[in-house]
Amino acid sequence: SWVAPNGSVDWNRYYTAAETEQILLAFHEFFPGLTELYSIGESLQGQSLWVMEVTSEATGPASEKPALYLDGGIHAGELTGSQVALYVLGRLLRGYGADPELTSILDEYAFYIRPKFNPDGSDLALIHDQSLRSTPRPWDEDEDGEADEDPPEDLDRDGWITTMRIPDTEGGWFADPRDDRIMVRTAGARRLPADEQAVPAGASRYRVLAEGIDNDEDGRINEDGFGGIDMNRNFPRNWERVHLQSGAGPFPLSEPETYATVQFLQAHPNITSIVHGHTSGGFVYRLPSASAPSLFPQNDLALIEHLGIPYTETTGRPVRPSATHPTQHRYGTLMSWAYWDQGVIGWVPEYSPGPRAWVTDYDGDGSVDELEQMRFNDEELGGRYFSPWVTFQHPDLGEVEIGGWHRKFWGQNPPAEFLEEECAAQLPWILYLIRQAPKLALEGPVVTSLGDGRFRIRTTVTNEGFLPTSLTGRGAVGQELPSGEVRNPVVRPPVLLLTVDGGELVQGNRRVELDHLRGTGPFLTEIGELAETVEWVVRAETSPAFVQITAQSDKAGVVRSQRVELQ
Repeated sequence: SWVAPNGSVDWNRYYTAAETEQILLAFHEFFPGLTELYSIGESLQGQSLWVMEVTSEATGPASEKPALYLDGGIHAGELTGSQVALYVLGRLLRGYGADPELTSILDEYAFYIRPKFNPDGSDLALIHDQSLRSTPRPWDEDEDGEADEDPPEDLDRDGWITTMRIPDTEGGWFADPRDDRIMVRTAGARRLPADEQAVPAGASRYRVLAEGIDNDEDGRINEDGFGGIDMNRNFPRNWERVHLQSGAGPFPLSEPETYATVQFLQAHPNITSIVHGHTSGGFVYRLPSASAPSLFPQNDLALIEHLGIPYTETTGRPVRPSATHPTQHRYGTLMSWAYWDQGVIGWVPEYSPGPRAWVTDYDGDGSVDELEQMRFNDEELGGRYFSPWVTFQHPDLGEVEIGGWHRKFWGQNPPAEFLEEECAAQLPWILYLIRQAPKLALEGPVVTSLGDGRFRIRTTVTNEGFLPTSLTGRGAVGQELPSGEVRNPVVRPPVLLLTVDGGELVQGNRRVELDHLRGTGPFLTEIGELAETVEWVVRAETSPAFVQITAQSDKAGVVRSQRVELQ
């Protein structure tokens, strides 16, 4: 088993979809009072889309608590996102009862954790070292009438798809004279100036291509690999077809994985925050996304900027807006749909800052160059993440050399030896986010006798959470009537339910819809009051007679009073 009897897991390892499933099944077996495990659908190739629900069931079901949704791996090669989700899951489960903070969080809140958003693509990247954006659904990227007919290949059969360097006196790369394993871009290679260098006298020049052959004999190599759809451009809010957004797919939610996501989030209105794990770069994307920044509500922007501050404080990494240009922006992203259609703030952390996070700065100049990376890989990691250049007789190009960095684990994701460290850095901010959720508290009921068997019932419901019960200003938006009433808001307001046992309601309604309650934070104070008081009059018909009040909110949980006798 990948899970030890004490629930521990080796976090310095990348797990396949099948291995992840085994871990989830073991967690559910070891922690039955904290977990529920279910599949929310099937992937394109028929793999289960597993979600693990995590909360202390002894203190109430997950559906009655504010929750955070955490996933990873929507993009096939972005394997760290899946591992962060698994790691957070493991820490929550093993920490319950041992760590006071984690125990309190699982008593009061819930998590929905989905490590493998895209199990098919993830396996293709992890097991076969293929490079694809997202789903392996065939897509004709070069528009030649065939799909996926020319992917990269492991020609030298060393288990890695690396690069080919072809001698070329006019090539855009040269071998670094200090270590000829290192390839350096030449000046004029159409890259940023910081990436370019003049070619030293006597240096060997090359063209560099991904490892593979011209399978379809069209004169190009690797121009139509596996897949082509980007599932994080496939969501229905502000979706655009491929002429404006490459990878968007044929229509919104065309992929079973994205369709299952929207269904799940819609069916779990208690979700108050979304962390949608990606790589790489070492920062987090915030809203706005998939729309012009000028269209984004400024009151929500201030709140979002505030919620991002602890990310920088705990990780040392920046927070960046996903959209910064009025027209040149992404379309059809999950975080955009979640905000505009659900009122939920989503985040896209780009895990793994790259080699600077794990390579020693040997010369102490404040940066890490490729020579230092090579030294570190040689001396500290046994050379595991670089394939030495070997000669290969290529059927199309003649004699070439194949080798280079294993980029999937040297930048896009960290080497496995540093994976747990990367995962652990994300936990504090994720825990911070769930603690900002709205949270209902109920005072009373206070029962006052009015005589003749009649009683006034009085209760006060308060939002003790930082966020309002609408989560955002967007969540409070609905159809405004001339009376000022708002119908069908994005997030439904809280309600109070009165139950009378042995009596009848004389005044008031058994179901009272409240206004949204603002949070304890300084943002969105226009949403409403922090608390609201409601009164009813009931008549006791039997003795004893009882009343009970339930306060419920899609986002702020459910709380019930004691049964109080009418006397």
